[in-house]
Amino acid sequence: MLAPLSADPRELAERLLKRFGSISALTYASEADLRQCASHGEHWVEAFLAIRQLLHDGSREQMVQTPLGDDRSALDRYLVDTMGGLRRERMIAIMADGAGFVISEEIVADGAEGEIQVSPRILFGRALALDARSMLIAHNHPSGCAEPSETDIRQTRQLVSQADRLGVCVYDHLVIGRRTVVSMRERGLL
Repeated sequence: MLAPLSADPRELAERLLKRFGSISALTYASEADLRQCASHGEHWVEAFLAIRQLLHDGSREQMVQTPLGDDRSALDRYLVDTMGGLRRERMIAIMADGAGFVISEEIVADGAEGEIQVSPRILFGRALALDARSMLIAHNHPSGCAEPSETDIRQTRQLVSQADRLGVCVYDHLVIGRRTVVSMRERGLL
């Protein structure tokens, strides 16, 4: 698979696995980390980043072709692919128009494991600026476990209450693990 990227694909594969530990970790590696792993004169990073972006865009395209929440399997695949292996916690908001179609995906918070703090001003300010009528929020657990914590539940209920007052529906809050996604709506936690 790495033959088009390197004159010595076996050596490149060994170097990448030594540096990142697994193929999964490699797929989530930052551009800076990838470039640090490249030897002088190698140009595989650009190709790797282009392929990764193409796969991400294809996954996202499948997710946005239907109203938000209508195709949970595509949404779950997209979220696991983009967030399941992150080493830091991240919260995103997927905002939808009045018909439920995705109009924006925004990173609304980043933080260390268990320390993510979302600003309602940032979250709802962006939703109002886009005239979003509904949104789905999602965040990952770097531990790999998708079970919502008590803090997740409490903060989500506060956000839902604030959103209601602003006329924005929080459709769901999804917690992303390494391979699974838990819907707080399906669990009756909203």
